[in-house]
Amino acid sequence: MTNTKPQKSRNVKALRRMVEQLERVPAKKLESAVCDIIDLGGFSLAVLLEKLPALTVPVQTVVARKIEDFLYFHPEKGAKLFDRLQSAMRDADISCRPSLLAAIADVSDSVAIDHLAMGRLASDALDALDSNMDFARMSRAVELVVKASGVSGIPAIIKLMIKSSEKLDQYSNYQFMETALMALKRLGGEPVIRLLINPSSADAIRQLRMEWRAMDQQLLQETMAALRLADADFAQIMLKVIDLSEFNLPFAAMIKEGVSHSDKWVRQAAAASMQKASAALSPESLARMLNDESSEVRLMAVTSLGGFEREQTGAMLEELASRQGESIEVRLNALYALFAQKNRTALENLVQTADNHRLAVNARGLSAMLMPKEDGARVMLQAFVDIGSDMLTEATHYLLEILEPEDIEILIKAHSSSGSEPRRERLIDFMRLFIDRKAGPRLDQARMRLSEAEQKAIEMLAPKSQVSTAV
Repeated sequence: MTNTKPQKSRNVKALRRMVEQLERVPAKKLESAVCDIIDLGGFSLAVLLEKLPALTVPVQTVVARKIEDFLYFHPEKGAKLFDRLQSAMRDADISCRPSLLAAIADVSDSVAIDHLAMGRLASDALDALDSNMDFARMSRAVELVVKASGVSGIPAIIKLMIKSSEKLDQYSNYQFMETALMALKRLGGEPVIRLLINPSSADAIRQLRMEWRAMDQQLLQETMAALRLADADFAQIMLKVIDLSEFNLPFAAMIKEGVSHSDKWVRQAAAASMQKASAALSPESLARMLNDESSEVRLMAVTSLGGFEREQTGAMLEELASRQGESIEVRLNALYALFAQKNRTALENLVQTADNHRLAVNARGLSAMLMPKEDGARVMLQAFVDIGSDMLTEATHYLLEILEPEDIEILIKAHSSSGSEPRRERLIDFMRLFIDRKAGPRLDQARMRLSEAEQKAIEMLAPKSQVSTAV
């Protein structure tokens, strides 16, 4: 008996005819017929993807679903078809998108996909977050967003988490919540997950602005707007998810945020989660991860250490920030974790001992933010006028964080006592930026308290009618 399967599997014309004939297959037998084509192997899957957009919608939907099933069990078979999968997802009916997106996620999990190919998927992954697909497949979309789109997907993920929380008794919703929480931890770090519990946390908002200072400010505003959609009920749900789930990394910062929440039920849920976390997790387990060969694992571990008390992890974080062989990204995040602990002593030590100029400037800025207002402003103003131009942007950020609109007088006094002309010019440039960023009723009132000469000088830097908004 002659085996014709290899011949059929590589006969593209014959395969195309077989796919076209699916239109005449009765609905009850359609799934089986699609599986028969896939089982031929060879070029069968490529031809199915090629012909998919030309089929009628009911047939497209069945074909897409069976392709998803096949690649779930055999993702390696989709490695050479990655571009075809993306094309089919864009060209086929929208009803096919959930299945094909899940298939793409399965393939990308199991084989090495180059950055360019993942980058081309970015817009599709983000679009998927705005679709009506089920939460099981939405979890896969979130995983793709993490790989392809990065931080740009954070606002959409937060909104979906809030929507998912409405029916958390459904497994797919619960699974999505776990996936999304890990994604936010990876993309947004400690401040974002803290703000899931308390969107009004002044410390977390300040930390987010600090860590995201180099990002698009529109993204920051959209993220804050999404976070403000959450309420105390959502905070309780998040803490319950943490309590019930087994994570690779602790969410101590979220639990800690919940302990001091204004809503007593959130505090109660946080206390329950804290008890479990304390029993199951320890700083020592995270400390072991600081030596992991993956920089991504080290980065997630160091941000988690900031959720513990300074007595528990402060020394580890200070050592990591001082570690010369470590990446600057991990070392900076160690500084941010020390700031989250309000560990001013460790930060001031690092100002003196840091071998890296950028690290030292950030340590100085973070320690200044933990000082009383006038002391912190004085320290950073001194650093600002003395610092090299390569670090001026870093120092500017911390000054803007420390100074409020009412502190315009502090800047005027600093300018009058600055001494050299280059220092005065640098402070004038900063005052222009300050007036632009802090514009509003509070600054207007502060300006009214100035002398007439000072008001005229400020008017020359920025007209009173100028309006600017800042997060």
